[in-house]
Amino acid sequence: MAGKMPSFITGANAKIKAGGLVLAYAQDVSYTATVDVIPVETMGRYEVVSNEPVGYRVSGTLNVVRYTPVAQANGMSGAATGGNGLGKWNLQSPAAGTASDSVNPGRLLSSQTWDLEVFQKKQDGTGAITSQPSIKVHDCRFTSLGGAITKRGILVESYSYVGILEGDESFEPSNSGDTDLSS
Repeated sequence: MAGKMPSFITGANAKIKAGGLVLAYAQDVSYTATVDVIPVETMGRYEVVSNEPVGYRVSGTLNVVRYTPVAQANGMSGAATGGNGLGKWNLQSPAAGTASDSVNPGRLLSSQTWDLEVFQKKQDGTGAITSQPSIKVHDCRFTSLGGAITKRGILVESYSYVGILEGDESFEPSNSGDTDLSS
């Protein structure tokens, strides 16, 4: 199938960004957008009349294979200087600071939100590799972090996050309610 464009978004062709920073060795990302509903009931009927929305929330996880500061010296492709610990994730606009601010008790109040983006890498007509946005979770904050390592395995850190809105290449989500809340 040489020369054909990919029809599916796959992990092999995905690029993950957090706060504008491309995450090398990001292993998995998941997200869930949930609409909370309550049943509306009336007297004289056993069945629910309708289910009405009362809330919207986004949550997910992100897993990253950890590497050490010597990875770049060893020629590891895509490795950043100083390793890829959370304190090395320099978030870009609109966020500022490092991602570790959101899990550091002394920096919680000064931590900023960030956007999580998943891009599909593809070849254009000239053979150059380009990226097309696929998924975006707006205004994320980390809620937990952890890691796991096995005797013969590598350290994989897992980060849980919450966000405000989730959209994909087919639609841009919008805020509900007052327009002054969106700025």
